[in-house]
Amino acid sequence: MDFKKYDIKTPQDLMKYFKTNMKYGFVYRNKIFTENEPDFQRNMDKFYKLRLKEDFLNKKYGVCWDFCECEREFFEFADIPHKCFFIESFLNRKDGGPTHTFALYSENNRWFWFEYAWQFHRGIHEYNSIDDALRDIIEKFAKFYQKDILQVRIYEFSKLRKRVNTFEFVEHCITSNRVLF
Repeated sequence: MDFKKYDIKTPQDLMKYFKTNMKYGFVYRNKIFTENEPDFQRNMDKFYKLRLKEDFLNKKYGVCWDFCECEREFFEFADIPHKCFFIESFLNRKDGGPTHTFALYSENNRWFWFEYAWQFHRGIHEYNSIDDALRDIIEKFAKFYQKDILQVRIYEFSKLRKRVNTFEFVEHCITSNRVLF
Protein backbone atom coordinates (compact mmCIF):
# COMPACT_ATOMS: atom_id res chain seq x y z
CA MET A 1 0.00 0.00 0.00
CA ASP A 2 1.31 3.44 -0.85
CA PHE A 3 0.97 5.31 2.44
CA LYS A 4 2.95 8.22 0.95
CA LYS A 5 0.02 8.79 -1.41
CA TYR A 6 -2.15 9.45 1.66
CA ASP A 7 0.59 11.48 3.43
CA ILE A 8 0.78 8.90 6.24
CA LYS A 9 4.26 8.83 7.79
CA THR A 10 3.64 8.19 11.50
CA PRO A 11 1.14 6.25 13.62
CA GLN A 12 -0.42 9.60 14.52
CA ASP A 13 -0.88 10.37 10.80
CA LEU A 14 -2.60 7.01 10.31
CA MET A 15 -4.94 7.66 13.25
CA LYS A 16 -5.77 11.11 11.84
CA TYR A 17 -6.43 9.59 8.41
CA PHE A 18 -8.78 6.99 9.90
CA LYS A 19 -10.66 9.60 11.96
CA THR A 20 -11.13 11.82 8.91
CA ASN A 21 -11.91 9.19 6.29
CA MET A 22 -12.99 5.83 7.70
CA LYS A 23 -16.13 4.44 9.34
CA TYR A 24 -16.98 1.23 11.19
CA GLY A 25 -18.95 -1.28 9.12
CA PHE A 26 -18.51 -3.18 5.88
CA VAL A 27 -19.58 -2.99 2.26
CA TYR A 28 -21.10 -5.85 0.29
CA ARG A 29 -22.19 -5.28 -3.31
CA ASN A 30 -22.28 -1.52 -2.71
CA LYS A 31 -24.58 -1.91 0.32
CA ILE A 32 -23.19 -0.52 3.57
CA PHE A 33 -23.73 -2.48 6.78
CA THR A 34 -23.09 -0.69 10.09
CA GLU A 35 -23.08 -1.91 13.66
CA ASN A 36 -26.19 0.19 14.37
CA GLU A 37 -28.32 -2.36 12.51
CA PRO A 38 -29.97 -5.03 14.67
CA ASP A 39 -28.77 -7.92 12.48
CA PHE A 40 -25.25 -6.60 11.84
CA GLN A 41 -23.49 -9.74 13.13
CA ARG A 42 -25.74 -12.06 11.14
CA ASN A 43 -25.11 -10.02 7.97
CA MET A 44 -21.39 -9.99 8.72
CA ASP A 45 -21.38 -13.79 9.05
CA LYS A 46 -23.27 -14.03 5.77
CA PHE A 47 -21.65 -11.34 3.56
CA TYR A 48 -18.40 -10.03 5.04
CA LYS A 49 -15.00 -10.52 3.40
CA LEU A 50 -11.80 -9.00 4.78
CA ARG A 51 -10.63 -5.91 2.87
CA LEU A 52 -6.93 -5.64 2.16
CA LYS A 53 -4.63 -2.85 1.01
CA GLU A 54 -6.08 -0.11 -1.20
CA ASP A 55 -9.44 -1.91 -1.39
CA PHE A 56 -9.97 -1.22 2.32
CA LEU A 57 -9.13 2.49 2.08
CA ASN A 58 -11.20 2.90 -1.09
CA LYS A 59 -14.35 1.42 0.46
CA LYS A 60 -14.03 3.74 3.53
CA TYR A 61 -15.61 1.13 5.83
CA GLY A 62 -14.11 -1.63 7.91
CA VAL A 63 -14.38 -3.67 11.07
CA CYS A 64 -11.56 -4.19 13.55
CA TRP A 65 -10.17 -7.02 11.42
CA ASP A 66 -9.77 -4.73 8.39
CA PHE A 67 -8.33 -1.88 10.43
CA CYS A 68 -5.80 -4.17 12.11
CA GLU A 69 -4.53 -5.52 8.78
CA CYS A 70 -4.14 -1.97 7.47
CA GLU A 71 -2.31 -0.98 10.66
CA ARG A 72 0.00 -4.00 10.22
CA GLU A 73 0.66 -2.93 6.64
CA PHE A 74 1.53 0.59 7.80
CA PHE A 75 3.89 -0.59 10.58
CA GLU A 76 5.68 -2.84 8.08
CA PHE A 77 5.93 0.06 5.61
CA ALA A 78 7.30 2.39 8.32
CA ASP A 79 9.63 -0.33 9.70
CA ILE A 80 8.08 -0.03 13.17
CA PRO A 81 8.20 -3.17 15.39
CA HIS A 82 4.65 -4.39 15.97
CA LYS A 83 2.40 -7.32 16.80
CA CYS A 84 -1.25 -7.98 15.96
CA PHE A 85 -3.62 -9.73 18.34
CA PHE A 86 -7.02 -11.40 18.25
CA ILE A 87 -9.21 -11.79 21.35
CA GLU A 88 -12.01 -14.32 21.40
CA SER A 89 -14.35 -14.93 24.28
CA PHE A 90 -17.10 -17.33 25.09
CA LEU A 91 -20.38 -16.35 26.68
CA ASN A 92 -21.49 -19.94 26.21
CA ARG A 93 -20.63 -22.76 23.84
CA LYS A 94 -23.76 -22.32 21.69
CA ASP A 95 -23.61 -18.57 21.07
CA GLY A 96 -19.86 -18.01 21.17
CA GLY A 97 -19.04 -14.45 22.06
CA PRO A 98 -17.42 -11.22 20.97
CA THR A 99 -14.02 -10.91 19.29
CA HIS A 100 -11.63 -8.05 18.66
CA THR A 101 -8.35 -7.50 16.84
CA PHE A 102 -5.81 -4.80 17.54
CA ALA A 103 -2.21 -3.81 16.96
CA LEU A 104 0.59 -2.95 19.37
CA TYR A 105 3.71 -1.19 18.20
CA SER A 106 7.01 -0.30 19.84
CA GLU A 107 8.92 2.98 19.91
CA ASN A 108 11.61 4.16 22.34
CA ASN A 109 11.38 1.02 24.50
CA ARG A 110 7.65 1.54 25.08
CA TRP A 111 4.62 -0.27 23.66
CA PHE A 112 1.56 1.45 22.22
CA TRP A 113 -1.94 0.15 21.62
CA PHE A 114 -3.13 1.59 18.31
CA GLU A 115 -6.93 1.45 18.47
CA TYR A 116 -9.32 2.92 15.95
CA ALA A 117 -12.15 0.41 15.48
CA TRP A 118 -13.23 0.23 19.13
CA GLN A 119 -14.59 3.74 19.39
CA PHE A 120 -14.77 3.77 23.23
CA HIS A 121 -10.99 3.34 23.35
CA ARG A 122 -10.04 5.06 20.10
CA GLY A 123 -6.54 6.51 20.19
CA ILE A 124 -2.95 5.57 20.88
CA HIS A 125 -2.32 4.29 24.41
CA GLU A 126 1.15 3.95 25.96
CA TYR A 127 2.42 1.02 28.11
CA ASN A 128 5.66 -0.16 29.71
CA SER A 129 5.40 -3.63 28.17
CA ILE A 130 3.33 -5.90 25.93
CA ASP A 131 2.05 -7.71 29.02
CA ASP A 132 0.85 -4.45 30.57
CA ALA A 133 -0.96 -3.59 27.35
CA LEU A 134 -2.56 -7.02 26.99
CA ARG A 135 -3.76 -7.08 30.60
CA ASP A 136 -5.33 -3.65 30.24
CA ILE A 137 -7.00 -4.44 26.91
CA ILE A 138 -8.41 -7.74 28.16
CA GLU A 139 -9.75 -6.02 31.29
CA LYS A 140 -11.42 -3.33 29.14
CA PHE A 141 -12.80 -5.99 26.80
CA ALA A 142 -14.38 -8.02 29.62
CA LYS A 143 -15.75 -4.92 31.34
CA PHE A 144 -17.19 -3.52 28.09
CA TYR A 145 -19.30 -6.58 27.39
CA GLN A 146 -20.48 -6.80 31.02
CA LYS A 147 -21.39 -10.43 30.61
CA ASP A 148 -20.19 -13.57 32.23
CA ILE A 149 -17.41 -14.44 29.85
CA LEU A 150 -16.46 -18.07 30.38
CA GLN A 151 -13.11 -17.80 28.73
CA VAL A 152 -10.96 -15.19 27.02
CA ARG A 153 -8.16 -16.27 24.73
CA ILE A 154 -5.72 -14.05 22.94
CA TYR A 155 -3.63 -14.92 19.90
CA GLU A 156 -0.81 -13.22 18.06
CA PHE A 157 -1.89 -13.79 14.49
CA SER A 158 0.05 -13.70 11.25
CA LYS A 159 -0.60 -11.58 8.20
CA LEU A 160 -3.42 -12.52 5.87
CA ARG A 161 -2.67 -12.58 2.18
CA LYS A 162 -6.17 -13.03 0.78
CA ARG A 163 -9.71 -11.93 1.48
CA VAL A 164 -11.45 -14.28 3.88
CA ASN A 165 -14.92 -14.49 5.43
CA THR A 166 -15.66 -14.33 9.17
CA PHE A 167 -15.27 -18.04 9.76
CA GLU A 168 -12.00 -18.28 7.83
CA PHE A 169 -10.65 -15.23 9.68
CA VAL A 170 -11.42 -16.66 13.12
CA GLU A 171 -9.96 -20.03 12.10
CA HIS A 172 -6.78 -18.29 10.90
CA CYS A 173 -6.45 -16.44 14.20
CA ILE A 174 -7.12 -19.34 16.55
CA THR A 175 -4.58 -21.52 14.76
CA SER A 176 -1.96 -18.83 15.44
CA ASN A 177 0.23 -18.47 18.52
CA ARG A 178 -1.85 -18.34 21.69
CA VAL A 179 -0.50 -15.78 24.14
CA LEU A 180 -0.10 -16.93 27.74
CA PHE A 181 0.99 -14.49 30.41
